[in-house]
Parts: sequence; C-alpha cells; structure tokens
Amino acid sequence: MFPARMPGRRGLLLRHIFILHPALLKKQKDSFAENFFLIPKFYFPFLLLSAFLLCSCHKKQKTISFYYWKTSFHLTPTEINTIRNNNVTRIYVRYFDIDMPPGDAQPKPVAPISFDTTRIFFEVTPVIYIKNRVFLTLDSTTIPGLCNQVFKMVTAINKSIHKSPDEIQFDCDWTVTTKEKYFLFLNRYKEISNQIVSATIRLHQIKYPEITGIPPVDTAVLMYYNMGKIGAGDASSIYEKSIANQYNSFIKKYPLKLKAALPIFAWGQLISDDRVFKLLNGMNYSDFINDSNFVLIYKNRFKVIHGNFHGGYYFKQNDEVKIEQVSEKDLMEMIDQLNEESSGHINQLIFFDLDETNLELYDKNIFKKMVDRLN
Repeated sequence: MFPARMPGRRGLLLRHIFILHPALLKKQKDSFAENFFLIPKFYFPFLLLSAFLLCSCHKKQKTISFYYWKTSFHLTPTEINTIRNNNVTRIYVRYFDIDMPPGDAQPKPVAPISFDTTRIFFEVTPVIYIKNRVFLTLDSTTIPGLCNQVFKMVTAINKSIHKSPDEIQFDCDWTVTTKEKYFLFLNRYKEISNQIVSATIRLHQIKYPEITGIPPVDTAVLMYYNMGKIGAGDASSIYEKSIANQYNSFIKKYPLKLKAALPIFAWGQLISDDRVFKLLNGMNYSDFINDSNFVLIYKNRFKVIHGNFHGGYYFKQNDEVKIEQVSEKDLMEMIDQLNEESSGHINQLIFFDLDETNLELYDKNIFKKMVDRLN
C-alpha cells in the first residue's frame, strides 16, 4: 500500500511541474527574446507568408452562382462572358419539373432539359421543381417509388453531359399539409443518392419553422424575392422592403446553413378591369417604351392604345401593362438587409436567372459589386 501522504506529495509535484517559479519564467522569456533576434533574416519572408496563409484560411470565401431555368441549355456569348468575368464555378440548372395534374394517377416529369454539352465548363447542380400538389395527392407509401424514378432520370441526364454532381437541389413550396410527405421524399433521396441535398426556403417558412417544419437537408437557399402578391396596384410582387422587414429578423435564427437567391429578372402583368389576368414572363420596360401601340402612363405602367399582338401575347385596347423589375439600388438594399439580419453567415449569392435578357438590365459589374458588399 502507498503511504498515507502519497496523494498530497503527488499533487505538490504536479503543481511544481505546471506552476514555475517567477524567476524561472523570467529567465525563459529572456531566453526566447534573445533567440528570436538570432533567427536568420532570410527566414522572415517565410514566416510572414505562413502567417498570411493562416489568416487566409479563416477568411470567408464569397461566391456567385446563377440559376438556369430554360428547357434548352444553350449559352449565348453574353452569358458565357458573365460566367467567366465573375469567376462562376457552379450553375444551378433546372433539370425538369414534377407535377401531378388533377385526374392523373401518377406524378410525371414535365419539360426535361436538353443540353448543348460543348458549353459546360463549370460544375452543375441539378434542380428539380416539384409542385406542391404532388404531395397533396400522393400516398406516403408511394414516396420511395417517386424517389427512385427521379433519381433514375437525374442520373441519366448527368451521364448525358458527363457530369457527376456532388449536390442536388429540390424546389418545392411545401405547406403544413404536405411537409411530412415532402420531408420523407428528401430523406429517402439522401439515402439512395449519396449526395449533398439542398432545398429552397421561402420567407414564410423562415418565419414559422415550428409550423412549416425544417427540411432534412444539408443546406438551404433562401429565396429572397417574390415576396408580395401579384396585383394591379403599385406594390411590386418581386421585392418590397416593407414586406421583407416582416421576415428579416427570423433569418439569423434559422438552424440550416443558408445561401441567398436574389432576383435579376423582370416580368410584365397584363391588367384588364383592374385585375391581373396574365403574367408576361421575360418582358420588361424596353419591350414597350418604343412601341407606338403603348403609351407610358406611369413610371412602370403602360396603356394599350391599339389592340395588337406583341411578344406572343394579345393586348386589348385600354388594357394596361405593369412592369416589375428590381433596380440596382434595390439589389444593394437586399444585400444590406441580408448582412444585418443573417449575422454575416450567408457567403453565396445565386441569381435568378441566367438569361441574356436579364443581364442586359444591369451594369456588367453589378455582380462583383454585390458580392463585395456581402459581409
């Protein structure tokens, strides 16, 4: 047996090991200072470089990406230059939609994309848009079968472009009624794909996670647009600061890693009898300002003077066209709000969407300005 005092002596020994005498500490400090100045001068550049690299490792990398939302993938020279000039390494490409129209027994893919494979010099993240009514109609027992079908189709498209994406994204504006089936779908897809799975998040889902649920994904993309209701009034359905402010304070509380999707698209709304009855996708201010069949009656509103066909749509006399478009000032304001409300945790911006018509609405340096402004 050990002597009774042994534990005390052992503790004293440990204190002597870890608590040095002040005189000894001073001697060691002096020794370090003397030796430091004896380091050869040619070592200093290497020490400074090491320190710089160490700091760089901890610096947040801010990146730019785009959504591509057409059924045929073919990049124009303007689109290619935008990708290259902004050092874009990843494009989020809509592969197809999943829908289940009333009366159909099974969900089906809609408008699958076709690729010009010679133009793919970047990483691709497939995006699958799933209409909420699919999960309203489907029985939970059929979800694994749907996952298998989607996985098979995505894999076939990936092989056709010789890509093996490390991530897939699902876009679905799920509701309280459909969340369990949608989340089951996401979990099942993660199991069979062995990929990073991300999902889009709307502002109302950010504000009420306890009601709408939190999707079982690795990362999420906050869709910071389409905030308001489409209507004949002056308010924009794409972005209104007053509406954003109702949700902003909840962004930093959301438990998933977030990226942010911002709008660079414009559209028109055809108004008759003070009611919007048609969206004019891809049309903007320049489509009407030089057409004598239309007259500008307000800063973003035209009146139809003569009935005519324009851009594939028919415009009746006395109807109105309201143009919604996000200005550069608005985009910068969005960045400021995200900086303030996300505590600087958002490090990637994804712009919707990559289209020459949209790019022509802005200065070519707009994307660099925005990512530089991001905290």
